Amino acid sequence: MGGCVVSTPKEIIRTLWSEPGDMRVGPVARVALLAPVDKDYSYTVPDELAGQVEPGRRVVVPFGRRGRRVPAFCVSVADEQWTSTLRPVAEVLDDQRLLSDSLLELGRWMARYYCCPLGRTLAAMVPAAIRVQSGFRTVRTCRLARTGEEAAKGVRLSAQRRAVIDCLTAHPEGLTIEALLEATGAGRAVVTALAKAGVVEIRTHREPAPAPDFDRPGTEPAFQLNRTQRTAVERIVAMAAERRFRAVLLFGVSGSGKTEVYVHAIRAVLAVGRQAILLVPEIALTTQIVERLTSRFRDVAVIHSGLTGTQRSLTWAAIARGEKRVVIGTRSAIFAPCPDLGLIVVDEEQEGSYKNLQAPRFHTRDVAIKRAQLAGVPVVLGSATPSLETWHNCDRYRHFERISLPARISGLPMPTVEFVDLRMAQGERKGVHLLSERMEQAIRRTLEAGQQAVLLLNRRGYANYLMCSRCRHPVLCPRCQVNMVFHQTTGMAVCHYCQSKMPVPTKCEDSSCGGKLIRWGMGTQRVEEELRVKFPEARIARADSDTMLRSEHYEDMIRALAERRTDILVGTQMVAKGLDFPAVAFVGVVNADTSLAIPDFRASERTFQLITQVAGRAGRAEAGGHVVVQSLAGVSPVLSFAIRHDYEGFARHELGIRRQLGWPPFSRLARVVISHTSRDRARAEANALARGITSFLAEHKLAGQVLGPQAAPLAQLRNCYRYELLIQAADASRLLETLETLRHNKVLKPSGQQVMVDVDPVSLQ
Repeated sequence: MGGCVVSTPKEIIRTLWSEPGDMRVGPVARVALLAPVDKDYSYTVPDELAGQVEPGRRVVVPFGRRGRRVPAFCVSVADEQWTSTLRPVAEVLDDQRLLSDSLLELGRWMARYYCCPLGRTLAAMVPAAIRVQSGFRTVRTCRLARTGEEAAKGVRLSAQRRAVIDCLTAHPEGLTIEALLEATGAGRAVVTALAKAGVVEIRTHREPAPAPDFDRPGTEPAFQLNRTQRTAVERIVAMAAERRFRAVLLFGVSGSGKTEVYVHAIRAVLAVGRQAILLVPEIALTTQIVERLTSRFRDVAVIHSGLTGTQRSLTWAAIARGEKRVVIGTRSAIFAPCPDLGLIVVDEEQEGSYKNLQAPRFHTRDVAIKRAQLAGVPVVLGSATPSLETWHNCDRYRHFERISLPARISGLPMPTVEFVDLRMAQGERKGVHLLSERMEQAIRRTLEAGQQAVLLLNRRGYANYLMCSRCRHPVLCPRCQVNMVFHQTTGMAVCHYCQSKMPVPTKCEDSSCGGKLIRWGMGTQRVEEELRVKFPEARIARADSDTMLRSEHYEDMIRALAERRTDILVGTQMVAKGLDFPAVAFVGVVNADTSLAIPDFRASERTFQLITQVAGRAGRAEAGGHVVVQSLAGVSPVLSFAIRHDYEGFARHELGIRRQLGWPPFSRLARVVISHTSRDRARAEANALARGITSFLAEHKLAGQVLGPQAAPLAQLRNCYRYELLIQAADASRLLETLETLRHNKVLKPSGQQVMVDVDPVSLQ
């Protein structure tokens, strides 16, 4: 007992407060690391950074046991109690906020709904070029720290120092170092000495160069809006004036003038000093609409993947300053930092390319709706073939509204559509013909009339299959186990999933067989070859991902079509969208069954949309148009509705099937894909995850059910085996609750490299 020290009550209290640290009150920042870490962390704000650490700026913080410095987004700052064990923010990276309160809230919603860490979501909202301020230059400005008379006291002044002080007295707002030296003839050492003496202050900041100029004001079209267009514009403008959130489906047949409705609605928003965002699925596939819109407005910003980092960064900064008032772009444009947003337009809202295929796997249309809700503005969803989810929402929710443009402008008729059953047509002629006799006749009449034709086959390459004539063994991709596609132009067999290439084998890969390989199926290259044989006088062009390697190639193709230097254009789905040429009088669908065979509940919807879209390219002039649709499987209900241009009939039919089966829009889905280099490991992990989720849902009485697991339709991809399961819930709120609970309880681990979570998948491939 002799060595024992007895502490007083005050000493005991002091010890408790100081171990592990004193309790304090002050500003605490919550940050989201720019890493796949699914939680926020707290850091104190040191006095020297007070006022700089604010939500929407990036900071550097020590992380982990070793205090490794890592970047993060600050998401909130508030006075809180904290102990000295809480580490301070180390550095502020940004001169100003990259994300407003509204965009931060949008990011939080996206992170929750799409099962993605908040930091990674915010990083996706602010592209890397903007985070590093590409195109900005560092500017150092100098100004007096005190008034001119006070500055002169106690300092030995040479003639150059006096000149600097007099110049800055005349410019109290300050001058750049370069301008100051040029005006006074002083050297940098003079300014540095005055700064050390506390006479002048030198501040450093980053400022942008001028943003890229996309403005090309041209001649306004002479035509006037028709009655239905005027009604649509008046309704949208009224919503924007009320600053009220509404989701408007602008449902108009091809050629009904939806673009003019966009233009007039945007003009009304600009007239009251606000900004507008217009989203397009792919810049390359919507060249015409982008050119027309940029020619109709001043202060336009165009955002797409083809911009350089500097262009993107400077454009982003100009939007944030309010200098660019109309934003046109693809997926990332929905995050444009518009300080006074008044309207959002989503053109061709049904397009699958609006879905981001990397985490966060968001759907741009749905993010646009959420951003419009947060901003209190209307969002216009334009389409001739809306997604069934959007169509159904108009009948289900009060904040959704449908506006119809039922006819083409100027009373132009829809093109006549003719169906050809290839099974019967093939027996009428000898040999193998990809084009039916009716289609060939229609093309010939079109060429004789001096008009143009567009042919669609949504498969590129020459032959879809390479197989042995003796044992029927196909040539498969060794990494993906899918059919290799023969490309005539290169003489190579190509995997369209991993892009692997190989020379075409001369005989069967099975050494015991040795049979000769044959080419089976059709692609755009083979159609082009047949066209050149049957129409040798025609000028033929092909548009697919093999020929359209850059956006300039697509622009050249558009220009050739517009200038009548192309007679027949054959291509994949890229010829179905965005083309508006009066001389295109004929459209042919070479094989309408291509997408119907895909094992996906949306296959019928995509087929209907594609056929309807490409048919809409024909007959946009007084001469009218004609369409021939070929099929190898007879007239299915989908084709029957497409031939009649009957979207509403198709929607009723397909929604009836979806209702019976419980597929979206009558439920919501999250797709979970487990992949591994070992098939057994992938299957075992998928089974374990499915059991874990099922038991957790039952134990916590959460809504939803698990479908699967099963091998994914694309069971092997890039040497990884893939299994999938679906989590199904009645609606979005219940799915969100279920996924959040699974994430927080570590049942679902979306950050794992072998687990992919896709909420509201647009494809089950």
